[in-house]
Amino acid sequence: MQFDFDASGDRTTLYGRIDLSSYVNPVERSGLAIKQMFFQLRSPDGGTNTGIFNPVGAITSNGPAQIELSSIKMWLSTRAYENAVDVGIASPDVLCVYERNSIAGNTVFDGATPSSSSSLVILDQWYGPEDLHPSGYTVVSDLLVGVAAENWETEYEKTIELDVVLIAEPIKVTTERMNEILSQAQDL
Repeated sequence: MQFDFDASGDRTTLYGRIDLSSYVNPVERSGLAIKQMFFQLRSPDGGTNTGIFNPVGAITSNGPAQIELSSIKMWLSTRAYENAVDVGIASPDVLCVYERNSIAGNTVFDGATPSSSSSLVILDQWYGPEDLHPSGYTVVSDLLVGVAAENWETEYEKTIELDVVLIAEPIKVTTERMNEILSQAQDL
């Protein structure tokens, strides 16, 4: 999947689709038990040799106590959410959520003394199905890959590539489970 950041380093909610039609068929009750998934961000313009996505979202050059927070969120789901704000680990039909936050800034050590220091924290949070669904998260349809970002200025106006790898095994879905999956979709 490819997506762009705007001039401010923002990306409104965007989806790509993973076509699983070769592996799933609701009529034949064929599905996939998705056991693991991995995301990799790549920046083809990110250096001449590596294409590595810049893990630092923004750097402040402003005065003391200036903090820059940059965030990017990616998820896999069988349901499209209008806004990334509505996507969490307990949201219906969400398989995983990956969040990366970059916090950079100048911090004041003593309010009475104008001394300051630069700091950088990069925080990755991964919420996947491995613990909740040890035998795999059952899907019988295509998957959506969602992405949204705020203030990722170091990659502004660049095209970013998002690679997704799924580790899954084919399964036969029982009639009872298939009815549950289909009725959940109709309830919405």
